Amino acid sequence: MPSMWKKLFGLEVDKLEVKGGMTVANTAASGVTHLIKDALGKTLLATGTTVPSDTAPLYAKGCLFIDTDVATGTSGLYVNVGTSSSCVFKLVTNA
Repeated sequence: MPSMWKKLFGLEVDKLEVKGGMTVANTAASGVTHLIKDALGKTLLATGTTVPSDTAPLYAKGCLFIDTDVATGTSGLYVNVGTSSSCVFKLVTNA
């Protein structure tokens, strides 16, 4: 499957660094695709089939995680309400 960057810009890249330190990446580890990282290397946006476990030190506070393996009509958006050294992902619901 072609990468998002190839589809959008015809580029064949593993990651794209943006001025100011933000990294846009399309790399997977442990079933999670880290799409956008901040200047400190903490993930800001990720997707996958399993929500990251609590205490993983990879995710920025406020990081959004999209669970791609949820039933139709079910929310799959999670936000890190923990810290960047100990994540706690909570389901975002419509209230």
